[in-house]
Amino acid sequence: MSQLSFICFCVEHYAEHVHRPCNEVYQLFKRGGLLDLLRSDYEDLHGMGLEYMMQFCGEYLNGQSACEIYLPDGHATVRAMILPDIIHLLMKNYGWTEEEALNRFYLSATGASFADDDTGLYGQSALYVSGLFAEEAKSINASPVLS
Repeated sequence: MSQLSFICFCVEHYAEHVHRPCNEVYQLFKRGGLLDLLRSDYEDLHGMGLEYMMQFCGEYLNGQSACEIYLPDGHATVRAMILPDIIHLLMKNYGWTEEEALNRFYLSATGASFADDDTGLYGQSALYVSGLFAEEAKSINASPVLS
């Protein structure tokens, strides 16, 4: 699993675990320094089980132990699988770094729609979702900016 895939996996599954949209969880991971930790400790963490990673993220962000067992019930796995392809397309199309593409996607309206299971956007191809992102960028007459 690549670092990008691992980060997407953690964000998507933790969002499902805490019942929050993944774009909000991404911002929480970024503000809390967890994204940097996932990158720097990738070799030690990427082989850990799903339940352990959810507890690890919760303890890191909240300083609390997660007492409930996490059983995936949404589309986090599907999103985590196609999100790296979306990010690679954005990197290629806009010349952005991986971090910049992650930031811009998760902070966009397209990223918010992707995070919402009710839209069904998680079931579309990476090319389709990146195309929606491009249309969003055109509609504001510039590349989406970082917040």
